[in-house]
Amino acid sequence: MTAKVKLVEVDKRRLVFEVEAHDGVDLISKGRHERFVIDKGKFDAKMREKSEKRGRPDERK
Repeated sequence: MTAKVKLVEVDKRRLVFEVEAHDGVDLISKGRHERFVIDKGKFDAKMREKSEKRGRPDERK
């Protein structure tokens, strides 16, 4: 099985990929996939804040 992935669009933090999967004989899947680049420190801080508001501090501290 093989997969081909091509980055086809960059829009600020949004990345769009075209993806194809082959089983050695035929194309078995094809589609588009989006990902966003994040600031991990900012994301973790927001998650910690939300966790504390719920009364369950982040156990990984």
